[in-house]
Amino acid sequence: MGNSIRANREVQKIEVNDAGEYITLEPKNTTFMNNLIILMKEFEAASSELSAQLSRAENESVDEVSSVIAQVAEVCANLTVRTDEVFGAGTCRKVFGSQAPGIYEFADFFGQIGGLLQEYAKKQVELNEKVAEYKKKYSRRE
Repeated sequence: MGNSIRANREVQKIEVNDAGEYITLEPKNTTFMNNLIILMKEFEAASSELSAQLSRAENESVDEVSSVIAQVAEVCANLTVRTDEVFGAGTCRKVFGSQAPGIYEFADFFGQIGGLLQEYAKKQVELNEKVAEYKKKYSRRE
């Protein structure tokens, strides 16, 4: 038998519905993390723009409000496609169900993902501190 190695990818399974379906986070995968950050920035920009449009449309005509709602639907459809690209096909169906998610649902989703990533970062800092202590304690002094 030949030599073999396996890199630790540290994939985290996140349960997203009562049917036991899950999505995965790969915090050590720089491509995944870069794509996730780009997606979250896209969401931020879109939600800021939509929020401004919605507040302006509150006192407008039905046609103008309808136009803003159509823009919201378009933005959310794009976010659905992009979310499935980053996390994998079917992510939005698993997370949001069969109905099209709205901007507030995306805000909740990204907020929860951000919280999970903060927890991961905190654990990595603690692990790095333990490794540094170990190195300091057991390193040879010349």
